[in-house]
Amino acid sequence: MSSAPSHRGFTYDFSIWYCPEDDHIASRISEHLRRKGFRGYTEHQDQVAGTSVVPTTTEVIEASRVTILLLSAKSLGDPWCQQVSQWNLYHIIHCCGTKLIPVYVDVKKAEVPPFLQHLIELEYPTEFFFDRLVDSLRKSCSAVSKARPAPSSKATS
Repeated sequence: MSSAPSHRGFTYDFSIWYCPEDDHIASRISEHLRRKGFRGYTEHQDQVAGTSVVPTTTEVIEASRVTILLLSAKSLGDPWCQQVSQWNLYHIIHCCGTKLIPVYVDVKKAEVPPFLQHLIELEYPTEFFFDRLVDSLRKSCSAVSKARPAPSSKATS
């Protein structure tokens, strides 16, 4: 039985959003998920030079099954990271089938903006961080594919 994720309906299984100072953490997470067979977009690594940042960001958010937000002391104080967090939350509210996973990097829940505190977070690095993250992505992939109706198989006469 294959554990590879389903790519139907989304360009990316995950996208990771973070401040440049957290690039080493985003790289580690992205590499781990890609080794597990997930397709992803990593903000500061996969951006294409010469393209406009805002439209590209919103397109990637809409094309991602799961958004991973790295929340660190640097990102919580960065206006761009705050804007991207709000766009992601807005998208999951208005688009069924997507999920937002906040990843706390040396921050406490009380430090996180109130609009993100209601989401179940993962703490980086903890003993079972990668297991829980992979499990969350797999469950999201299977939930989306189960929610979509199967193509009609009506016979034609």
